[in-house]
Amino acid sequence: MIVMEAMAIGLGMTENEWQELRGVVDNSFWVMRMIGYPPLPNNYDGFSCGAHKDYGCLTFLYADPTPNALQVFMPGSQTQDTSSSLTNGLPKEEGAENGTWISADPIPGCIVCNIGEMWEIWTSGLYRSTLHRVIHRSSNYRVSIPFFFEANFDALVKPLPAISRLPEADQKRISTDGEYPSVVYGDFLKNKVGSNFSKETPGKGRY
Repeated sequence: MIVMEAMAIGLGMTENEWQELRGVVDNSFWVMRMIGYPPLPNNYDGFSCGAHKDYGCLTFLYADPTPNALQVFMPGSQTQDTSSSLTNGLPKEEGAENGTWISADPIPGCIVCNIGEMWEIWTSGLYRSTLHRVIHRSSNYRVSIPFFFEANFDALVKPLPAISRLPEADQKRISTDGEYPSVVYGDFLKNKVGSNFSKETPGKGRY
């Protein structure tokens, strides 16, 4: 909650606006997992965990020291080559965006913080949800422990009024054309998870 409040302050939210936002995460539908990644077989052109975005608010990740496993997609001006090891596996929903994958190696004594899709809605795209994947080719058994801080299951998530007051809004860096409609978090979550395991549309909606 401290990080949530710090982000609210950074966006110039008033105390009343922060309390309203706090009210949709004060009964968080949080989850914590311990995930083990065995090394990928030699010459296997695949993924330990495919490219995806986290659905909720913030993800706090503690991982063992294994390098070159967790990768983050960095949008940019580079021409995307889908045959490249840097960009192979980018979901179709993001496939037209130029950029590259970089390693997010663990830093001793630190955790990784990912922005989830709820913050992307709240900020009308100013804060983008982190597209990431895992490709573990080392010989060890990699372990990571993510804590997913979610909105309340019945929370109505919509763009924040404070966003329209930011300089970025005047500079057109924030979407104001309805690109980010309101969602009920529980419904959003069920749709995402349901599409992940759908027999009718395998591979669709992977994040």
